[in-house]
Amino acid sequence: MSSLLTYAQNAADKLYLPDETMEVTIEEVGTNVIKYRHLGEQATYEISKNRVNKIQFASGREEVFRSAFNEVHSIDDYQKVYITYVPEDVKGLLAKGEVFAKATGVTTLSSINNVKNRAVKKAKIEAAMLGANVIYVGNMFQRGNQYGSEETPGNSTMTSISGMAYNSNPINIPKTKDWIENQKFTYSHSYKLNRNAWDAKIDAKPIYDEKGNINFLTFEQVFERDGKLFVEANFRDARGKELEVIRADNEQLILMERNGKTIYNYLFLSENEARVINAKKAFSTAKY
Repeated sequence: MSSLLTYAQNAADKLYLPDETMEVTIEEVGTNVIKYRHLGEQATYEISKNRVNKIQFASGREEVFRSAFNEVHSIDDYQKVYITYVPEDVKGLLAKGEVFAKATGVTTLSSINNVKNRAVKKAKIEAAMLGANVIYVGNMFQRGNQYGSEETPGNSTMTSISGMAYNSNPINIPKTKDWIENQKFTYSHSYKLNRNAWDAKIDAKPIYDEKGNINFLTFEQVFERDGKLFVEANFRDARGKELEVIRADNEQLILMERNGKTIYNYLFLSENEARVINAKKAFSTAKY
């Protein structure tokens, strides 16, 4: 009995996150957050329930959670960006930058809902281009159509959204850094979003030259700063000298930079991407 009592006192709860498992002492499972302490410490921490897959309590009982957060791999997944008005939802998430979007009706007969949806779409696109999958909205302003008179001009409906973008599952910096340093890439296309524009603009790039050679490049200067990964820009389209890595997998690399009200994404394909492999095969066949 003494041994069982000692075990119960020393046993830890396990907090299962998407990228790690932590042994902790769970203090409270709330509506939006989980409060816990690290073993042997008294300080209490909070984490959004949306970041937790499950809890395995020291008693043996398990509690499984279903996150509202989705994986957003690129701008193409912008609709999956989750919008919240609850500050506890973003506890423990990596902040990626401020988001602001505004949409105005063309005439005083414009639909309020259509204008609001356009503002939400722009906010989600901006978040996706920042490498985020969650927006915490700090302020939303809506104005209905205002019909004028002989003395007063009319105003069409308008919606503005401001908040902070977050990433619930940031990249593995050491692993990603090693991968980038040992890969060749070809520049595929870029996206540009200005806050005053209706939508993002895409600019496709040729992945091979007039002779059929694939335009490969490498990034030799890869470094971490403030919990984020950057590369030194070495291609013509880049505006600045440092670009943030927002997505990286075995086939694709996405770099981001922000210049005032404009965000740029640069997409690169690795040697392992299907289109690059097929292009290399086609070029080899044509040679012989």
